[in-house]
Amino acid sequence: MQQHHTVLVVAQHGRFLAQLAHRAGHRVLVADCFGDQDTLAIATRWQPLGNLQDTVTIRNTLLTLSQNESCLLVYGSGVEAFFPIIATLPDSINVLGNTADIIANVKTPVVFFSTLQKLNIPYPQTEFTPPNSNTQKWLCKPNMSFGGEYITDYDHRSPLTDCYYQQYIEGRTGSVLFLADGEEVQLYLISQQFQYHSTESPFLLSGLSTPLILSGALQEILTTFITQLVSETGLCGFNSLDFIVTPDDALYILEINPRISASVALLSTSIDIFERQLSACLRRSLLPPPVSINQTHLHTFFAPSDLTVPEFIDWPATYHDLPHPKTGIKKGRPICSAVIETSMSFEQSAATEQQALLSLLGLLENSN
Repeated sequence: MQQHHTVLVVAQHGRFLAQLAHRAGHRVLVADCFGDQDTLAIATRWQPLGNLQDTVTIRNTLLTLSQNESCLLVYGSGVEAFFPIIATLPDSINVLGNTADIIANVKTPVVFFSTLQKLNIPYPQTEFTPPNSNTQKWLCKPNMSFGGEYITDYDHRSPLTDCYYQQYIEGRTGSVLFLADGEEVQLYLISQQFQYHSTESPFLLSGLSTPLILSGALQEILTTFITQLVSETGLCGFNSLDFIVTPDDALYILEINPRISASVALLSTSIDIFERQLSACLRRSLLPPPVSINQTHLHTFFAPSDLTVPEFIDWPATYHDLPHPKTGIKKGRPICSAVIETSMSFEQSAATEQQALLSLLGLLENSN
């Protein structure tokens, strides 16, 4: 008989993690930055998060939410900023995922790229002091960024703090969702990444599309690299690895996200993601991954201008992260997301759904 747990979710955006646990029959407590309608609909208790680098406040928020109950902790986006608190939580809160030490090893750039070098895994040229070369395009990447936020072109002028520099490579960026138990690895899906080109964050992730078709040789290489990294670091549970493939099929590794990533939304809801996470982290046997996946897009929609959410909206079932009525959303900030299974390209689907969303929000009322 399946045991039901109390699951404590902490993330910048905790909705999809909360839904995974709720769908598996568990009681859910959530700390995140948004408190969307669909999150509050299933959470027994919710607490807001503010500054994700304020580790003292986040730790106290988790203690307040858990109320000394025995619970499982599942973390998501943003853990890159507050992961040290994982090692300081009381025994009543059991972490279902990678330890703070493992996260530190893959999210501390100087350590991670040293690991890639040790394993002879290719990655873009990376510097930890401002590069002198003006003949190459460089990116400036915050040490603790996630979702592509605040990655910018380096202008060779003022040096920045808490960042590293990486040579820009032209190509398709992708992400591999994989499950590991510290030793064994299973690849679940390979997705292409798409960016929302804002002024502040020109590489901000706007969506994913799966499957990303790669040659058999490249898939083998990715599997080998991930297996090496899991063996070296002890990664467990669901994680994702970001990469770039050049037009001539050279492959470079960019980073690992040591947490359940938003790409799980591209998997069928019939796959019990939470229970597979639980089994992998407890070192039980891994169930076989899905054999094939229909073309599916995950879109994040950003406000084209400052707006206020109307009081009454009949949201489609494919839309998630739903803002509350009368919420003010600034230009360039996320409104909601959608998961669309379709034969349309990502760009076609994004344009169609964007129009539908703007219509829902009453922003097309003067159009023909």
